[in-house]
Amino acid sequence: MLMDRKDEKVLTLGIFAHANAGKTTITEHLLYHTNVIDSVGRVDSGNTVTDNMKVEQERGITVRDSIVSFKLNNKNIQLIDTPGHVDFSAEVERAINVLDGAVLVISGVEGLEAQTYTIWRALQEKNVPVIIFINKMDRKGADYDKVIAELQNNLKVPTLTLTHVHQESDGSISIVPANMTEIIEELSMIDDEVLEKYINGQDIDGKWLASKMISLTHENKIFPVIGGSALIDVGINDLVDSIARYLPTTSKKLEEEMSAYVFMIRVDEKGKNAYIKVLNGSINNRDVISTGEEKTEKIKNIMISNGSKMKSVDTVYSGDIAIVNGLDVKCGQIIGNNVGLEKYISFVKPLLTMEINPIDKKDTIELMRALKILNEEDPYLNVRYNERTNSIYCSLMGEVQAQIVKTMLDERFNIKANIENPIVIHKEVPTSTVSAKASYTCVSGIELEVSPLERGSGFKYVSKLSTDFLHLKYQRQVERLINYYSKQGLNGWELTDMEVALIGGQFDSMGSDPMHFNIITPLALFRCLKQANMKLLEPISSYIITFPEEYSSSVIKLVSSKGGIYQITNTFGGEITIEGEAPSANMLSFPLELSMNTSGRGTYTSYISKYEICKNQDAKMEYIGADPRNETTFIINDMKASLDSLDETLMKKKKESRSKFARVQKEKEYGRKCR
Repeated sequence: MLMDRKDEKVLTLGIFAHANAGKTTITEHLLYHTNVIDSVGRVDSGNTVTDNMKVEQERGITVRDSIVSFKLNNKNIQLIDTPGHVDFSAEVERAINVLDGAVLVISGVEGLEAQTYTIWRALQEKNVPVIIFINKMDRKGADYDKVIAELQNNLKVPTLTLTHVHQESDGSISIVPANMTEIIEELSMIDDEVLEKYINGQDIDGKWLASKMISLTHENKIFPVIGGSALIDVGINDLVDSIARYLPTTSKKLEEEMSAYVFMIRVDEKGKNAYIKVLNGSINNRDVISTGEEKTEKIKNIMISNGSKMKSVDTVYSGDIAIVNGLDVKCGQIIGNNVGLEKYISFVKPLLTMEINPIDKKDTIELMRALKILNEEDPYLNVRYNERTNSIYCSLMGEVQAQIVKTMLDERFNIKANIENPIVIHKEVPTSTVSAKASYTCVSGIELEVSPLERGSGFKYVSKLSTDFLHLKYQRQVERLINYYSKQGLNGWELTDMEVALIGGQFDSMGSDPMHFNIITPLALFRCLKQANMKLLEPISSYIITFPEEYSSSVIKLVSSKGGIYQITNTFGGEITIEGEAPSANMLSFPLELSMNTSGRGTYTSYISKYEICKNQDAKMEYIGADPRNETTFIINDMKASLDSLDETLMKKKKESRSKFARVQKEKEYGRKCR
């Protein structure tokens, strides 16, 4: 008898690694061992299930999250294969937000690499239980025990070694399970209950110990480690067994009101496909669901992963990952009931803004359309078009992502473009509290107050004004406009660490119109900014650098030349680890310079941890759209546009009024309602 899908145990599993650690090959073997595929594809042959984009096959790297599934005992495993390159960390972020468990793949040769640190930090922030697989143990130079020691010393991971890997003289490798005594000794260093039994010489029941290992893994107190080689299919069975045994399934909440998290968007010839994780309740075909404030949509088509393919279903339940076609939603959005749901992590901040121009100027419109599609799929791209200069800008993590976007524009949309002029993204903050007014003739007016907030607070808007002084609909208009114009300050950068408060206002029930506030709101805001002694912030990167001891002097000298501060956090096995901070702009070329100074043996990982006032206060970004910094041109251009719109609105209202009058007259004449 088949189990009803709503009763099925579901595990959403992510697989992560630094680039070229063998993650996609492991995914192939997991699918093969669970009978999803008949033969194992190879990355270098371009025939793997998950890396199916042309650009992925050509470069041999994962660029986008891919979803497959397989059955394991009585569990349905929803596997997300993620990119390994740091420039695609946004895809990693989106996957982590929906996981029940993860497999972290580490090369037995290279050991901990740059992206390993980033991934580990993100997984720990989300408290995701992790199994660690040390791969490539058949390669010359692989050292299983050294990698485990690096995990313990550099990442402070409380490992639990489940298998030992031995390299034989003939080049083969053998896997030996850890014995019970070894496991007890490792667990006694982590768990007091095990320690007490161990030091008192008490017998430890095998079933009790197995249960303890499972609970400690679920609680993120231990991290099981196994090893092998995906290429020669050694250790994969141990990995499959560990996934089934140690990682938790979704805690189903079928009776609660429906809610789901949109973690990925893909656009194809059929339109927009929203990848969702159902958090609570269930979703049925033809259900009408909430997708925003006062906005509902009808579910038309639901699909789920079925091995390496997709299949249509009528219902999805709590824990399921599904693809829903046609919904007008965005990445990171909660659909349905969002009350009481936890905040999803965000550790990715694009570092650069770049200009994108079509090689053939006739392709400008088509390029913008293509970029809007890519922006739907990756909101961090933040595509902007400047009508005055006919220029297009987007935000990117780095040069590799820029190359991939360029390739995708060519292969997917048949548009050739140049991506150039990288600028480090800054932000703007006020340093004093000020207020300013703006009015439209004598009928509509507002007063705003701008105040600095603590660093890292972000941008906030509040209304301190009663609706007696300014009607609610006008206050909502002001709020929308403030949030819109907060994206560009006096130097063209996003506003942050400030509060904008509506403290005064007036309206006339007969003469005021929302169009008035389209003009006066940005005027009042920028009058405040011009008085608030605005400062530019630059991104600061927190970094971890590991390098052989013999390169200490050259690495320290290099870090110091970048304006970085540092401290030595670990010395182990002839290697030194330093951690610190430096301006992100200074570290753009650091990975290449580190490689040159350490003969390719140094590792570097970083992330934007904060923003601080920078020395260069002249960094500017092209202002896009109507520019309220120049009041004269803004009023001339935008007032005309607003008045034209206002005239259209008034004419529409006049026509509606006349039509209503005509209907009333007919109803009086004929004694019934007329349409």
